[in-house]
Amino acid sequence: MKKLTEPGRVMYALGLIGLSIICFISKDFIVGRPPAWPASLNLNPALAYVSATILIILCLGVILKRRPVISAILIALLIFFLSVIRALFHFMNDWLNGYKAMALMGGALIIAASFLDNKHNIIPNASVHDSRRRILIIAGTILIAPFLIAGGYAHFKYADFVKDFIPAYIPFHVFWTYFCGVCLIAGGIGILMRPTIHLASLLCGIMIFGWFILLHVPRFVSNMNDASDRMGLCESFAFAGVFFTLAAMTKRRKRIVINQE
Repeated sequence: MKKLTEPGRVMYALGLIGLSIICFISKDFIVGRPPAWPASLNLNPALAYVSATILIILCLGVILKRRPVISAILIALLIFFLSVIRALFHFMNDWLNGYKAMALMGGALIIAASFLDNKHNIIPNASVHDSRRRILIIAGTILIAPFLIAGGYAHFKYADFVKDFIPAYIPFHVFWTYFCGVCLIAGGIGILMRPTIHLASLLCGIMIFGWFILLHVPRFVSNMNDASDRMGLCESFAFAGVFFTLAAMTKRRKRIVINQE
C-alpha cells in the first residue's frame, strides 16, 4: 500500500501544474475556481503569471523532493490567500467551488504530511513529527470532507445537469448520478473517522481516477478549448492523487504477537 504514496504525490503535483498552465491561459489564479477579483483591483495578469510560476516551482519541489514539506505547505498557503479567501466573499452563491478551493488546500496539507518521516524531517525527533503528521492529516481531511459531502449533495440537487454531464457511451445515467452522489457523501464521512479513513480514501481515489479516465479525458479530447473541462481534467487527477496518498498513510500495520514461554 505504501507504493501508492509516491504516485499520489506526483499526481497531485502534476494536476496543479496543469492548473498553473491554465492560470497563464486564463490570466488569473484559477486553482479552486475562485470568483473574479473586484473590478477596482487591477491585479491581473501580473498576479496570475507570478502566482502560477511560484506554484509550478513548488510542485516541482514536491516531485523532486526538494524541501517537499515546505513546498507543500506553501502550496496550501498560496491556495488559501488567492482562492479560499476570495471564495469566502461569494460563498453563498458559489458554495461548491468554495469547498473545492478548501479541498485543494487540504490536499496540499496531506501531501506535506506524507513527507514527515525521518528522511525529510527538519528536526530529528520522531514523536514531534508524528504529532505534526497527525495534525496535518486531520486538518487536510477536515478541509476535504465538506467538499465530498457537498459534491454528493449537488448530485441530487442538480441531478439533471450531472446526468447530462456523463458521456453518452456510459449507460444508466440516472443511476450513476445518484450512486456517485451517495459514494461522495459516504467518502466524506468515512475519511473523518479513524476506522474507515483508509478504505474511504482508497475507494475515493479509485472512483475519482475512474472519472478522470472515463469522463474527463474524453471530454477534454473532444473539446480542448473548454475551460471547465480543462480544469476538471487537472482537478480530478490531483484529487485522485491526494486520496491515494492518504490511503497509503492510513493503512494500519498488522501487529505481530510473539508468544513467549
